[in-house]
Amino acid sequence: MASGYRDRIEQGFEEWGRTVSAHPLPILVVCALFVAACIAGLPQLRVDVSFEAFLRTDDPVRVAYDEFRERFGRDERIIISAEPAAGDRAGGAVFDFAFLEKLRSLHDEIEARAPYVDEITSLVNARDTRGEDDALLVEDFLDPWPEDEAQLATLRERALANPLFRNNVISADSSSTTIMLELQLHSSIGIEELDLGGFDAEESDSEEPTPLLSSAETAELVATLNKIISDAEGPDFVLHMAGSPVMLNDVSASMLREMPRFAALAIVTIAAFLFFLFRRLAAVVAPLIVVILSVLSTFGLMGWTGTSIHVPTQILPSFLLAVGVGDSVHLLAIFYERVRRGDERTDALAHALGHSGLALVLTSVTTAAGLASFASAGLAPIAALGVFAPIGVMIALTLSLTLLPALVRLAPLRERATDASSTDEPNRLDRVLTGFGRFATRHPLPIILVSAALLVLSAASASLLELSHDPLSWLDDDKKIVRGTRHVDEVLGGSISFEILLNANEAGGVRSPDALSSMGELGENYETTRRDELIAAQTISLADVVKEINRALNEDRPEAYAIPSDPRLISQELLLFENTGTDDLEEMVDAEYRTARMSVRMPWRDAVRYADFLGIAEQDARSALDSYGQVSMTGVMAVLARSIKAVVTSLAQSYLIAFGVITPLMVLLLGNLRLGLLAMIPNLTPIVLTLGLMGIFGLPLDAFSLLIGGIALGLAVDDTIHFMHNYRRYRDAGQDLEEAVSSTLLSTGRAMLITTIVLSMGFLGFVLSSMQNLVNLGILVSFAISTAFFADVLLAPALLAVLDRRREDA
Repeated sequence: MASGYRDRIEQGFEEWGRTVSAHPLPILVVCALFVAACIAGLPQLRVDVSFEAFLRTDDPVRVAYDEFRERFGRDERIIISAEPAAGDRAGGAVFDFAFLEKLRSLHDEIEARAPYVDEITSLVNARDTRGEDDALLVEDFLDPWPEDEAQLATLRERALANPLFRNNVISADSSSTTIMLELQLHSSIGIEELDLGGFDAEESDSEEPTPLLSSAETAELVATLNKIISDAEGPDFVLHMAGSPVMLNDVSASMLREMPRFAALAIVTIAAFLFFLFRRLAAVVAPLIVVILSVLSTFGLMGWTGTSIHVPTQILPSFLLAVGVGDSVHLLAIFYERVRRGDERTDALAHALGHSGLALVLTSVTTAAGLASFASAGLAPIAALGVFAPIGVMIALTLSLTLLPALVRLAPLRERATDASSTDEPNRLDRVLTGFGRFATRHPLPIILVSAALLVLSAASASLLELSHDPLSWLDDDKKIVRGTRHVDEVLGGSISFEILLNANEAGGVRSPDALSSMGELGENYETTRRDELIAAQTISLADVVKEINRALNEDRPEAYAIPSDPRLISQELLLFENTGTDDLEEMVDAEYRTARMSVRMPWRDAVRYADFLGIAEQDARSALDSYGQVSMTGVMAVLARSIKAVVTSLAQSYLIAFGVITPLMVLLLGNLRLGLLAMIPNLTPIVLTLGLMGIFGLPLDAFSLLIGGIALGLAVDDTIHFMHNYRRYRDAGQDLEEAVSSTLLSTGRAMLITTIVLSMGFLGFVLSSMQNLVNLGILVSFAISTAFFADVLLAPALLAVLDRRREDA
């Protein structure tokens, strides 16, 4: 940027400072109206932490999953396990009259009180298919209720002999039993109004899709279940709850509870340090007003546009807090320094805006441009960050250049007596900063060599990082959902599932003997053969139902648990089954017998652990069923696996785009190719060092921690531009290298140090969180902020010194 052009822009900012001083109230009114319009969207803001919300609505995996759920309902279940006593693994322990009475009471209580449940299944009403004479009977397992020990023993024998019961309604040794809840797919919001109108929802002229069950409705259900379980459990009736709906609800509740709490703690900490450093109330209140209104305005715009808060969105308030406070501190540090030197308030504001206004615009533009690269991400929440983080940055910039100086102008300003002879005397802070500059410019090679060694070691450590996508690991080990999930996985083999879909070439194709036999063999293979050290707890498909019917119609002989070879017999048996009044087939096959599903239940694991497994499992499914039609995989596990792949691909692509955008911007804004390229080294350093720290301590590289690089990059770019911009200013004024570096550190360096201290201490408050992802956020962001400062006050001057000497030698 040419010196003359830059001078004219800085002069324009000085004039703007005088305008604000002359008309602060109108500027306050305009800012208030703008903020009010944005914040009005907050009531429409929603939280969506579902697994599928990671993917864009047009993502093929998301489209397939949505189509599957519309056809067959939700594949996610809430599983409540029950056993007579903690640790009691006695075979058949659940077949006890007292225990079964408690089970029935719990079943009835859930059925009566739990909202938004589409179906509830337990031993009380599990499907019991029997043959009697020539009739097929489908009844509830405990109907009629057993009257003596002999009947109870018979029931136990029948339950253990039923493959569809094993690891489903009872554990393999019948020491534990379950209550399975299938939730409604769609929300009940607005249903009453439709009913009062006398029209069925499907007959409505509205083309708006029916919304899915909301987070608020799920929370209501989980709260009700927790109350019912708390009332029912005891020493001889031990209950555990698992399932992704409960886990996601707990993650959402923890996120909504702890993010505001620790954001408030960060704000209080920042306020305390701002007061300690500036010793003025206005220097605390004005920046906090700016940053809080920036965050609220950004989230309000998300509400207006219907963009939901998701797990990665948690990083947005923290990022905007850092950017907003940084902008304010750079202005206030110069303003109060000029006041200390005896300037009038108007002159001090004009000088602060003239000195830092252009730099603030440059930092905000580069930061916003880098973040905008996330908008192309395949993950919906990260793409949303790529839209709203840049918007938030620009709102923070706008308020920092308008609202902040207006507030400072109106705030009482206590004049401090100053000895004119002492205003130019460097204080202790000044001496520390100039000491950094002198050391870096006089000893550049040792600093560069040490920095290079740290970068190499960090890069080596970063190579040890492992990807992760496990929301359960964010919660404390003592959480009920964590203990419940581990218990259900241990006793019943799994709490999460994936789905294999067979779309046959013709109607009736999935009920052919060959297709059903292949489907049954595939299910048995999933349950008996390990793939990537993982094995299925249970599979259920149309093949299992046909086997069940065939055995019931053949005197319950074990050898009759097989697929008949006659297709007409299969059709007849399925017709008999439908005529009993059960609608269970609707969950497994469509009306034309063209599309069938196989549900495969697995233990909960980090989604990364399932990437290879699902690839092998899908390939095996294609090998077994491809000759009968089109085979595909879907379900919540498939969505999880796709999400982590999208995380890595999207963020790698986004960071490359960010560097590709920021680098030429840096060159253009600094007006020098070498200086612009050199400035990228301090920008990259905090990111590499932070990744190295993660590798050393074994912190996971997940959808959340990957975004911390965005904060590190944004703050590093801001500090680097402030440093380089002012360095060029002093060099153009005729100062030599060491003088220019010292002058820069005495002006913008003070603001950089204050920002580093304030933000580092603010983010460290997150280590008190019970959510591990927030703990990691606090540690890593604080570390990144600190290393960004040292990169700019040590490494950047050292690089400039080498560049300057090479220029002199040339």
